[in-house]
Amino acid sequence: MKYSHRKRLIRRWALLISLGLIVFLVLFFRQNIELMRKGRGGVGLKCDIAKKFSFSGEDTLKEWEEKVFKNRVVYKIEKSEDLSYVRATSNNAASALYYKIDLDAKSRRPVVAWRWRVEKFPTKKNPESLEAENEDDFAARVYVIFPAMFITNSKVLEYVWSETLPVGTTGTSPYSKNIKLIVLEQGLPKDKEWFTEKRDVYEDYIKLFGRPPEYNLGAVAFMTNTEHTGTLADAMYDEIETGYKE
Repeated sequence: MKYSHRKRLIRRWALLISLGLIVFLVLFFRQNIELMRKGRGGVGLKCDIAKKFSFSGEDTLKEWEEKVFKNRVVYKIEKSEDLSYVRATSNNAASALYYKIDLDAKSRRPVVAWRWRVEKFPTKKNPESLEAENEDDFAARVYVIFPAMFITNSKVLEYVWSETLPVGTTGTSPYSKNIKLIVLEQGLPKDKEWFTEKRDVYEDYIKLFGRPPEYNLGAVAFMTNTEHTGTLADAMYDEIETGYKE
């Protein structure tokens, strides 16, 4: 029992330290980030576009950095008919791809949009939960990170595709009260359908944290993870865009 508790504490601190490293990198390199303005996105995000990713070629993944938590998820570019996207295949693994950006979240309304699809969920023995630490695996996650100078003050919005939880379910990460989760999709899509998400980050932040953002939006990330269940999961991501609501 004591050994199990020690393992959970070690896992929790490992996640917090990893998040801290990402926050540090975001803050350190923020001054070098170049933004593209006034674009129009492939997912129809009608706003002032700051950055968009179409994942049209192998080189597009080189813009993203990887953070490995346990083993490496296989992220690769695939093409199907007129689509080009990132396929994430996780086998007892957890590693995220993240991109540093600098969006004003205190005086403007940042938005994030993307397309995604799930083909296989991790296998869980217990009922699915956003706040359970022992089976904290999901086929698809998208993160919006608000880094602070003091790591413990940083905030994260995490959008999840769940197998069984109802759309709109919210929760707090078992690893940190500063990570809030919300379920956007549930179950396997029919006919391998893609789903498009368009999120008013400012509005979601207020809903989940109870107040407006205190820090700028510093990074976006996505991950498919199965390190807790030791099983397989498979998902696709495409057309990730960030910008400001007009």
